[in-house]
Amino acid sequence: MLDHSNTDNTVYDIRQPAYWDKDSLYQEMDRVYDICIGCRLCFNLCPSFPSLFDSVDNAGTRKREIAEQEGRVGKEEEKDTYLDLPEGEHASESSIEVEFRGEVTDLTEDERWEVVDLCYQCKLCDPVCPYTPGKEHEFQLDFPKLMTRAQAIRTKERGVKVNDRFLSNTDLTGKLGSIFGPIINLVNRISIARWFLDKLIGISSRRDLPKFQINTFEKWFKSRELSGHDFSEKVVIFGTCFTNAHDVDLGKAAVEILEHNGIECIYPKQQCCGAPYLSPGDFDGFEKQARPNVDEFYKWVSDGYKIIVTGPPTCSMTLKKEYPDYLGLDEKIQLISENTYDISEYLVYLNKQDKLKKDFKEEIGTVNYHVSCHLKAQQMGFKGRDILRLVPDTKVNLINRCSGMDGGWGMKSEFFDESMKVAERCVNDMNQKESDIACSDCSLASHQLNQASKGEVKPSHPVIELHKAYGLNTD
Repeated sequence: MLDHSNTDNTVYDIRQPAYWDKDSLYQEMDRVYDICIGCRLCFNLCPSFPSLFDSVDNAGTRKREIAEQEGRVGKEEEKDTYLDLPEGEHASESSIEVEFRGEVTDLTEDERWEVVDLCYQCKLCDPVCPYTPGKEHEFQLDFPKLMTRAQAIRTKERGVKVNDRFLSNTDLTGKLGSIFGPIINLVNRISIARWFLDKLIGISSRRDLPKFQINTFEKWFKSRELSGHDFSEKVVIFGTCFTNAHDVDLGKAAVEILEHNGIECIYPKQQCCGAPYLSPGDFDGFEKQARPNVDEFYKWVSDGYKIIVTGPPTCSMTLKKEYPDYLGLDEKIQLISENTYDISEYLVYLNKQDKLKKDFKEEIGTVNYHVSCHLKAQQMGFKGRDILRLVPDTKVNLINRCSGMDGGWGMKSEFFDESMKVAERCVNDMNQKESDIACSDCSLASHQLNQASKGEVKPSHPVIELHKAYGLNTD
């Protein structure tokens, strides 16, 4: 009988030797899996939990089949006469069937690790789970961190996979895209080229890849004409690798809205936040990627600047939560964490201080607003929805379902089908409500939903729509 309250193996400090002990990992897996099997609140959140529940249930079925083959029991039949059984026979039959209940110890090695592989770190289980450290429960259950620990131990044994290495190197691919963007975009549409990319690197040939922009967000920022506003606040822009290379219009809109509201914007030296390195648990790569950002941004926040993240919410979450968890909470990281804002979050912050202008010139209408998982994980509320509502006569429908992309996970050949299954459910939810436009704070989720809907759903960012409502020039 597993002791659910025994947290001796609940180790999530990567500097502790026990973190890297595989026996300790397996004991913690068994404990957490067993708690999850008994609860099942997360049955519809991501592919990991159905995989776990089905595997345990199937293990029970296997036990019964073996018992039938050995002649210890007859074939199971559906019965509708239980109420007519003599006293005591209900319990007798139930006691026999208990033998065929699946247990976490019945899981095969493949079934155990399939749960890990299907976790794409959406972190939606954390707010749903009643047993987390944040809810001060004695079980101290942290499923996402357990999955990262498992990935890290396996990666330490076998090395980083080719597709993870490729997907982590976003700065290099972004630089190549800024030079050869049109050629790369063309090659990405050629079937034979995508077949080779699939076979050699493991990026699905069926995945629509984001287009590269030659005029990156960084180039635009440095070449633009400075506005003549008197600035009341000052921020540094963390553009993120995705905004810089692919979603340049979002970066432009964010800066122009901020400057329209009297906010000084600085674009310091920066690189990818390092989040792609956490997927395989490559902490050495993560620290190497993150440390230059820590050193650079610390200088600015020490001088009173706030960090505004204009790209996918994964990046703001990484600076706020993953840097403290995996780099250590020193003075630099704590200051960065406390002063990092998602762009929508910061605009709501300005509005609460009566520093956000309401001089809107255009209407937005009815919006189907997709709730980003990694904004929910930051427990900040629905800030994208809140800024949309600032525009008069705007109605916002919440679409509270994961898109199933999670950056690199949805790009990989082995997970493409699972990724699209999740996305199709989200598209179905969006199609249930009439709207003028669709929005999402996550550019990658928007990309995913566009492909899953075959182009029928094309979410834009709330900041893009706010920019239009202001009537600001994007040229």
